[in-house]
Amino acid sequence: MREMNADANAARAGLPSFPAYLSSVIDLGRRSLKPALPALGFLYFYRLGMGAYMALSGYSFPQGKDALGAYGPQLAVIASFLPLLVLIYTPFLPLQDSLLRGQAMSFLSAIRRTLEESVDFLLSGIVQALVLFVPFVLICVVAGALLPSGDSGAVNSSRMIFLAFTLLAVFGWTMLATFFMMFATPAVVLDGEGPVQSLRTSVQLVSRNLGGILGRLLAFVFLATVAYVFATFPASILGAVERTAEVTSVPIKIAGVVWTSAADTLFFPFWVAALMVLYRSMRPAAGETRAQAPIELGDEYRPATAARAPFE
Repeated sequence: MREMNADANAARAGLPSFPAYLSSVIDLGRRSLKPALPALGFLYFYRLGMGAYMALSGYSFPQGKDALGAYGPQLAVIASFLPLLVLIYTPFLPLQDSLLRGQAMSFLSAIRRTLEESVDFLLSGIVQALVLFVPFVLICVVAGALLPSGDSGAVNSSRMIFLAFTLLAVFGWTMLATFFMMFATPAVVLDGEGPVQSLRTSVQLVSRNLGGILGRLLAFVFLATVAYVFATFPASILGAVERTAEVTSVPIKIAGVVWTSAADTLFFPFWVAALMVLYRSMRPAAGETRAQAPIELGDEYRPATAARAPFE
């Protein structure tokens, strides 16, 4: 009964069925490959360079070395990769939005469209960061104040349990906030909303269609994960061969990075499409709404009636 109610609510919200949603995501992602080829090429070579650096910068850590210091270079590279993803992800929104409406748009035009909303996009990013990190900081401060002190075994066990619950709370808030804010950026870039209004729009869309959105995203994530595992299987085989031989091989490492970088780049448009199909199904473009609305006719175009004949 609950599944039937969820499907009924999703239908009222305009969400496509599960097969239609997955089919739309695959079709939209496939059609995005050609117009976004220059951006995907840049993303691939950046991902390739980052992966090659991480694969070839082998570290042998002495026992007890600080974990953050050990993985500092890798974390720095990953942190530098995230802004690039944002800069490429954002132009993908107007590009795929135009494809959904059957219109052609180059990736350069999509970038120009994004730059038109650059101020609101920047402010929206700041607001989302505050929403995400302010509770994170508060949780850490409260956890630090309540953390048991002492050196006894019982206190150390309490500390570990307390830290585990703290990390769980931080992870839970991060996932929850990200989920409810996922439509804020499309609302800014595609519909020209302000930073706060776009956040409110995203929360309303998610809260009103929570079951439908979550179910479709989970279905897509499951299928995409399975497909990604199969796509990167050759790279996994290369890694297994290197571990079995117990010899570090630069050609094998590079070959694995080349393959996984191609898979990551190829899957990227489909992840964006999974969000775009949901957003536009719940919130049609303004032009589509106006096209469906009745058009007010002027007096010269009104049909003649018995009460109002021509040449009256």
